[in-house]
Amino acid sequence: MRLVALFMAFSMAVQSQGLYNAIITDASNKSGIPFASIGIKGKNIGTVADEKGNFVLNILKCEEDDTVKVSAIGYKTKGFTVSEARQGMSKIILLEPLVVKLNEVVVTSKKVKRKVLGTSKYSVRNCSAFMGTEGNWKGEEAAIRANNQKGKSVFIEDFNFYIIQNKYEDSLRFRLMLYSVNSKNLPGETFLRKPVIFKTAVKRGIVHVDLKEYNITYNDDFFISLECLMDEMDQAKFCFAGSINVPSYVKTSAFGKWYSPTSRGKSGGGADLNVTVSYIR
Repeated sequence: MRLVALFMAFSMAVQSQGLYNAIITDASNKSGIPFASIGIKGKNIGTVADEKGNFVLNILKCEEDDTVKVSAIGYKTKGFTVSEARQGMSKIILLEPLVVKLNEVVVTSKKVKRKVLGTSKYSVRNCSAFMGTEGNWKGEEAAIRANNQKGKSVFIEDFNFYIIQNKYEDSLRFRLMLYSVNSKNLPGETFLRKPVIFKTAVKRGIVHVDLKEYNITYNDDFFISLECLMDEMDQAKFCFAGSINVPSYVKTSAFGKWYSPTSRGKSGGGADLNVTVSYIR
């Protein structure tokens, strides 16, 4: 009996060291920050907080000097070590708000032209899905290049993709992310100033997200990314249109590394994601 008790105590101690739970809050008003991202820098270990800023991160396989990073659009990114997390020094994580001024964009000129960037046609017979690495879907992203011309300033009006199959009863929650193109031709920093989080109950068909109120402009090529914010997104229950001939880009967790599956010799294509943009001719 004593041996069993010691084993249970040891197991509980290991578990407490392996799971890091805390709340991410706004430093100015102490309110929880919904869907903030948290993960281990440079490793495919990460998750996304819930609507109130609470999260649980598995750090069992992490080294003591690994860096835990926490970020949210509109806030300064924060970092600390796994050792500090295990010691319970960061149960309440305060993020400092950034001062962001969104200039209103009004498109009224008769010379304004509109076009679709990304994939304009949906391959409804090709199912793309989130992989759910080690049972974790939160924070996983699928992206494609928009192929905007360098130097062409565009106003991003909406975002669209096509759900082929959705067997979930409740509405699904996603986040749209837009990234610059870095020196390795992979997604770099986001140029969004406000988070674009949306829900959909579409079972099969186009999901349309109006972006005009966000006043998003950009003058270079960029990546369009769909991020999963659900605890589960089983590919047997959910998938969306993807084109075989479109290069795909994937990130399996918050703060994980972006990569292209096709560059690793794997088959498959990119998600059929697109945005409608307007610009002056």
